[in-house]
Amino acid sequence: MHIDFLQAAQHESVIDLLHDIGTHYNGAHAATREVVKAHFMSQLLAADSAVRIAVAMRDDGMVTGLIAITIFHSFVNPVAGESGQLFIKELYVHSNARRTGVGEALMQWAARYALNNGCARMDWHVMAYNDKARNFYESLGAAHVVERLHYRLDGEDLARLGSLTNLNKGDEST
Repeated sequence: MHIDFLQAAQHESVIDLLHDIGTHYNGAHAATREVVKAHFMSQLLAADSAVRIAVAMRDDGMVTGLIAITIFHSFVNPVAGESGQLFIKELYVHSNARRTGVGEALMQWAARYALNNGCARMDWHVMAYNDKARNFYESLGAAHVVERLHYRLDGEDLARLGSLTNLNKGDEST
């Protein structure tokens, strides 16, 4: 197995993997491969995308897993070596490659990348009901951060807040 940042030659294999992700999470409601490909090319690979994708590949070049990461720096702790945070947006291993060490290898790769880029920590979200994922992360030494809460605005609430016009013209940001 080899892990490195995504290359153009792996795009089709990653699209297959992303389609597998959609099927895993959405079942019969998963997007078609064509919709997944369009999203991948126009959004995930967009020039302004903050996400970087690393892939785990077999010797034959088939992608068996991916990890999507970005690095943030603290606003409150500017000390070198302490301000960096690698955030994992997605870790996914193809359904037929699970429990073969791919996920652990991707997490090890991300940890080395974080350390090499001055990060003091790695963070990610996991669904509360996903006991297998929680057990996996805890087996790596990860701790559940109980003092943090996850918030979300979506649907009508997002539209309502986004449509408010009580901001001063000079305070608006794009």
